[in-house]
Amino acid sequence: MPQIELQPKQSELLRLITESSAPVIGVGGGRGAAKSSGADRCAIALMYENEGLTICMIMRTWVKQMVPFHLEPIRRDFPWLSAGLTSSPPAMLRIGRSRMEFKYAENYDAVEEAFRSGNYDLIFIDQAEQFTWREISEIRKAARSKGGRQAKTVLLFNMRGACIQDLRKVFYTREVANPEDYIFLKVNPWDNVEWVRAALERDGLTIADYYALTDGQRKQYAALHGPYTRQLASDDPVIAKADWEGDWDSLEGSYFANSFDLESTRIAAGKVEQLRKPWSAHWLAQDWGRAHYCATYWGFRVALPPHEALKYLGWELTKPINVTVIYREMIVSELESTDVGQNVVDATPKDEREKHKRFYLSPDAFGAKDSPNTIAMKESAVLRAYGMPVASMADNDRKGGWGLMSALFRAAKGKGWGIDKDGKRFQYDDALLISSECAELLKAIPALLRDSKDIDDVLKTDKSRAMIEQDCGDALRYLLKSMLSPRNKNQEEIDRERLAATESVHEYSLMQFKLTMERDARLKRAEERRPSHWE
Repeated sequence: MPQIELQPKQSELLRLITESSAPVIGVGGGRGAAKSSGADRCAIALMYENEGLTICMIMRTWVKQMVPFHLEPIRRDFPWLSAGLTSSPPAMLRIGRSRMEFKYAENYDAVEEAFRSGNYDLIFIDQAEQFTWREISEIRKAARSKGGRQAKTVLLFNMRGACIQDLRKVFYTREVANPEDYIFLKVNPWDNVEWVRAALERDGLTIADYYALTDGQRKQYAALHGPYTRQLASDDPVIAKADWEGDWDSLEGSYFANSFDLESTRIAAGKVEQLRKPWSAHWLAQDWGRAHYCATYWGFRVALPPHEALKYLGWELTKPINVTVIYREMIVSELESTDVGQNVVDATPKDEREKHKRFYLSPDAFGAKDSPNTIAMKESAVLRAYGMPVASMADNDRKGGWGLMSALFRAAKGKGWGIDKDGKRFQYDDALLISSECAELLKAIPALLRDSKDIDDVLKTDKSRAMIEQDCGDALRYLLKSMLSPRNKNQEEIDRERLAATESVHEYSLMQFKLTMERDARLKRAEERRPSHWE
């Protein structure tokens, strides 16, 4: 048996798997704490030591998660295992008579299908915070060993995500039946020596020297000398509390913690087409970014009578409800505006393009330029050529937008119903549903944090950092607020939209001159109406 190197916390996880009587093990804390790597290494060590062991590793997505977090690292770190590793789903690693299956499930139906008849000695649910507790419970049913062993489930998670409040109740506040069935291992970014390996070599220290330091000393060393860990430690205190400290109490800062319910809000792609009507209002919105992520979302709104709400959603209503469905996402970076515009067109089927009546674009795109024209102008020119709408400046009322999103999430969570301040039940007029195809958005919503200095706003980090959850959240906010509850635009915003609708640099210059003349005329009229100081 080859030697499988384990970091101290990974060794502790292996001990819990082999010796603990608890059937469920939680492994959580800060980001970059080698949780995925530890799961792989523990699994491989166990497969060498136990003949006929069956293990399953599951994540939410395949290409963006399972491949880079598990399959590629196993090939890189354990090249002698490549012959026994298949990479295409369903992928599998074989060591002797033992095997580890790699699965993914994007929604509850996929979870049920994947685990309905499964039998595993050990199940790892990686990034368990992205699964609902109902999904986790369904997966656990497949932890049933045939070899006389005690089957176990290991939940690996960061401190932000759709299920994190449930995980908090299980592993922290212990608000669960049979709490003795659950045990928790806290892991930290500074437990992972890989982030400071280069610094240790520079300082003439060994890995053994690093782990001989106290927990506080390793934390300080990683905060000062690890490029990644230094970034985590220096983040905004609210974010650092979750991503660096891995503090359970940081979860109180999640903006949509009390309104967003993943299972109620997420719908399968097939359900989207059941809800869509030929007369549905279609529109899209984008949070522009080149160095940051550029997120675009497509949506439609439909009025569902009670019998259709019951048929398609299982909601028992007494009057029609308006449902906005977010059904497509596109996230790119490092692209010119014309390329982004073309990608939007290509992602929109031909027979759908003319259905979209609005394209809301983040306000910065109406002033930012990547050529003699603005971002808004160049994207608009591409979209217009294919029969799609030109850009309109999105409503950037942050607090109003986040509040609207909360209300729409609550409506979905309550299946169309809510409780008012007097304790009376009422039916919402509007609700929001999001397709499982919008995977990044569904991950982003629970990760948005409340600004501790302004509790009605989402925390906005330094512009120098690309935070995908914030770009996704802003794009959704633009889409909803601009269409469902727009504020009145001022003249400057209207003028910028008129500029964006021009088709060439020459036309842009003429429109700019015209708008300047109109502005001067407005100022002159205002001056003439102003009372004289001597009157």
